[in-house]
Amino acid sequence: MSIKHMNVQQAADKWNISDRRVRKLCAEDRIPGVLKDGKSYLLPTNAIKPKDNRKKEIDSGSRYLKWSNETIGIIDNNNRVAFTKPMFNEVVSMYTHGLKEWSSEQFIEFLSERSVSRERRDIERILFRLGIPFYDVLRIAEITRGIHPKDLFWIANFPEERFEEVITKVFDSIFYQRIDLEGNTIDSPEGYNIKRYGVYDGRYGIYKQRINPLSTDVESEVAVYLLAKRLGVPCCDVYQTDKDVVFSGFMYDFNEQYIVHFRRLFNDKRSDNEYINLITVRPQYKTDIIRMILLDFITRQDDRHLSNIAIKCSSEGESFYPLYDNGRSLFYEDTPEMVMQAIKDPIKYATTFGYVGTYWDYIKEIASECRDFSSLIDLNISTAEISDILKSAGFKGYRFDGALEWIAKSLDMIKTLE
Repeated sequence: MSIKHMNVQQAADKWNISDRRVRKLCAEDRIPGVLKDGKSYLLPTNAIKPKDNRKKEIDSGSRYLKWSNETIGIIDNNNRVAFTKPMFNEVVSMYTHGLKEWSSEQFIEFLSERSVSRERRDIERILFRLGIPFYDVLRIAEITRGIHPKDLFWIANFPEERFEEVITKVFDSIFYQRIDLEGNTIDSPEGYNIKRYGVYDGRYGIYKQRINPLSTDVESEVAVYLLAKRLGVPCCDVYQTDKDVVFSGFMYDFNEQYIVHFRRLFNDKRSDNEYINLITVRPQYKTDIIRMILLDFITRQDDRHLSNIAIKCSSEGESFYPLYDNGRSLFYEDTPEMVMQAIKDPIKYATTFGYVGTYWDYIKEIASECRDFSSLIDLNISTAEISDILKSAGFKGYRFDGALEWIAKSLDMIKTLE
């Protein structure tokens, strides 16, 4: 008898965890019988949810989930959250969706989005700096109090604790101060978050180290920014500060504005069509989303997920946040053979977006309702301009040749749909 299967989203709904967590469990071979179809996973319908090794009980009693100095939820010793003010403000509401409580799994997912990734190459050094022997999301959150530059969520151990006092202690014990290339001081939370936060030329943002000596993600990050600027697609500023380091500036005011990833905007089930998902949850950003899909196809983006797209919130409302984290693009880790195959057949080698479908599939779908792409991005960029952008970003050799041809061909393909 054949085994029936479910997709990642169906498993996430069944187990009450995020789809990203399900994919991670599949990638770690934690679920028997999983099949992989391209970049998608299929799980047996009778699969049992693996035990969460990240979870442990905290015996210190209740703690408090706060926004600035306002308590919005009580955290019990089993890491469940009972919200006292689930609709406290716009950002809090996007996280809670009006729910009065979170399970321990939901709370751990929330903390995982705010903590250092276990996949970092320097994770052992980071854990040593934090003073813990092994990776533990709850322990990391206990040390850092779940503080993240994008908003004012944090964890208080006592009702009377205040944000301005706790964040100072966290900076003193975990962040370290150093001097950047321009002579400015950097308060950098090394060992606490996904990237190294700091200041460059008076701007606050993220410093990102080259993934490995053979990759060109640093050059790709710069090239995508320059190309986006030329095409008229809003993108966070990017500067190469060192041979192996790129700086991406934040485009919001920390005192008055906050960033929420698209992942947090979804409460109900999502379809396999990520484009439809995005314009359904935020129809007012349809033009921005189409621009993003066009740019991602042109640059062969390979890392656009719901935590890599965001909105900016303030007292004046919300807006689509400029695109960011574009280093995994333009053949950043591909071999000469792979590049050769891709530029010969861009349709076959277009990267995927969401559960199913490539960027080219989505562009063809969008073209059926909107054939005026030239009004959204400037398609009239010459090969010489593209070449100058790639050279100024540091592209050389086969990756320069491949990126140049891919960008030129993808632009021509889009023009044929108009």
